[in-house]
Amino acid sequence: MLFSVSVAALAANAYFIGSCDKDALGYKAGEKMKFSLRIQDDKGNIVEGQKFNWMRRGDDGITKSGTAVSGKEPVVIEASIDVPGFVRITATPVDEDGKKAKGFDLFDGGACADFDKIVQITPEPADFDAFWKRQLSYLDKVPMKCDRKEIPAKKGFKVYELTLDCVGKPAKAYLTIPENAKAKSLPIDMFVHGYGVSRINPAYRPNAIALTVARHSYELGQSDDYYKQQKIKLSGFGLRAKDNKNPENNYFRDMLLRDIRALQYVKTLPEWNGKTINVSGGSMGGFQSIFVAMLDQDVTKCSPNVPWMCNLNGKSEGKQRALFAPEYIPEVLYFDSTNAIKRVKCRVEISARLGDYVCPPSGVTILFNNANKNTTLDFAQNGTHPYRSPWKKNPVYKRSK
Repeated sequence: MLFSVSVAALAANAYFIGSCDKDALGYKAGEKMKFSLRIQDDKGNIVEGQKFNWMRRGDDGITKSGTAVSGKEPVVIEASIDVPGFVRITATPVDEDGKKAKGFDLFDGGACADFDKIVQITPEPADFDAFWKRQLSYLDKVPMKCDRKEIPAKKGFKVYELTLDCVGKPAKAYLTIPENAKAKSLPIDMFVHGYGVSRINPAYRPNAIALTVARHSYELGQSDDYYKQQKIKLSGFGLRAKDNKNPENNYFRDMLLRDIRALQYVKTLPEWNGKTINVSGGSMGGFQSIFVAMLDQDVTKCSPNVPWMCNLNGKSEGKQRALFAPEYIPEVLYFDSTNAIKRVKCRVEISARLGDYVCPPSGVTILFNNANKNTTLDFAQNGTHPYRSPWKKNPVYKRSK
């Protein structure tokens, strides 16, 4: 009865505040990790008496679980890992029937042992560079041809729908330019998108040329029904091993070549300042941004958020598996972000989350450790792939080279 009353009295939203007893990326193998968890409502009041189930998983294959009750003092969960790798801690508030309690956020975070020793194990293809040089040579054989159609835009901007000839199907993109932009006055901001099938929209930047490239070669600005049909047609794109045995038939190959072709065109515009190109995207867009920066060395900054396709053979190496990734066969390694990042020369700013197991932290760490000396990494505590807790007191751990 008391439990029921305490739950009923809660505000509409309550959040876990989670932290470690030290920098979550700074533990050593075998060192004890202490996770402190408490729950607060959206007004900052501590929530007492709330039961929650917790689970510990790790790159060592060990799983443990337990139950705790929130109070004025944080609940402390202890863990350790004897190998370089990550421990994952999840916590789920439950009601008296053991079901997830309504009105509560979850906790999903973790910590790392021997961060600098989490390195690439599965070797890259011996012909990785030759493969990508060959793909660019195919693109070079396709003449630059762009159908550029102006469409309605916000005041102060001109927006164009681009259709560009490419290897395979044409690239589709939106181009946004501030009105009255002078020659050689603007940088390029390029945006690429996460996994899915949906409409995209133009980006607006008051002091930049904005290029927004579609994931797929389909029509822009269509009805919801059109994209629903495309979603059925493109279901599971790029994920099936049977479709990836020949890497030159891999869906992501054509996607990346479309990205490059769109960027090649925008570099011909008189408004570009000739020196600054920023490329960014989240999830599959993070994967694309890394490969774009590898394939076009004119890119000056790459900003992948929750980057996908890192360390694609991680499960076989004993690491916690990715919840969503292409079926592993050696041929997908031509599209592994941890291989591409080694060729990126520009500044790289990576952002990721310690509870993201679509893009597991171990893979992101290998990405960072493989990157150049002008790279930063922000790892947020208590955040999954699609979601980060709105409670700002959850820490962000930073690394830089």
